[in-house]
Amino acid sequence: MSHGPEHHMEHAEHAVHAAGDDFNRQVTMSIAIVAAVLACVTMLGHRAHNDTLRLQGEALAIQGEALRIQGEALQLQTLAGIESTNAAKHWQYYQTKNLFHLESKITLDLLKVIALDASSAENLKKVRAEYQGNVNKYDKKLPQMVEEGKAIEKKADEYRTRSDEKLVEAQAKLKESQAAEKESHLMHEKGNRFDLGDLGLQFGVVLCSLAILTKSRGFWLAGIISAVVGTAVSLSGQFGLFLGH
Repeated sequence: MSHGPEHHMEHAEHAVHAAGDDFNRQVTMSIAIVAAVLACVTMLGHRAHNDTLRLQGEALAIQGEALRIQGEALQLQTLAGIESTNAAKHWQYYQTKNLFHLESKITLDLLKVIALDASSAENLKKVRAEYQGNVNKYDKKLPQMVEEGKAIEKKADEYRTRSDEKLVEAQAKLKESQAAEKESHLMHEKGNRFDLGDLGLQFGVVLCSLAILTKSRGFWLAGIISAVVGTAVSLSGQFGLFLGH
C-alpha cells in the first residue's frame, strides 16, 4: 500500500512542471507539503511495524525463559518431594530402632531384679551381654540417625526454597513478557493508524494532482481535507490517542 519517500515526492515534481498560473502553483505547493508529510508518516509506519515484530519476538523469548525457569522449579519440587519421602522413611526407621533400644534397656533393668537359680547364671550373663551390646550400639547410632534425618529435612527445605525462588523469577519473567506483548499490541495499533494516515495522505496527493489536471477547486479541497484527516489519524497514532489501551 505504501511507497517510499522518493515516490511521494515525484507527485510534487510532476506537478511543478504543470504549474503555469497561480492556481497551479498553489496546488503544487499543497502537493509538496502533503508529499513531505506522507514521507514522514510512511517512515513512522515502517518503524512501528518493525518495532511490533521486535517486541513480539522479545515477548516470545521471555515466555520461553519463563517456561524454562518453571521447569527448573518443578524439578526442584520433585526433588524436595523425594527428600521428604526419604526423611519420612528415615524417621520411621529411627523410631523402630529407638523402640528396640528402649526395649533393650527395659530388659536389662528386668534382668537385674529377676531371681534365677545357679544353673541359669551363665545364660543370664549371655542375655545381659547381648542386650547391653544393643544398648551400647544404639546409644551411639541413634544420635547419628537424628543428625542424618535433620540433614535430609534440611536438603528438602533447600529444594523447596530454591523452587519458590524459581517460581518468583518465572512470575517476574511472565510479567515482563506480558508487558512486552502489551507494548507490541500498542505498537501494532500505532502502525495501523500510520497506515490509515498514509492512505489518507496518498489520496490527498492524488486528488490535488487531479485538481491541476481538471482545474477543479473541488478536487483540491477534497485533497486538502483527505490530507488533513490522514495527518490527524497519524498524529493520533504517534501520540497514542484513542488506541483502546
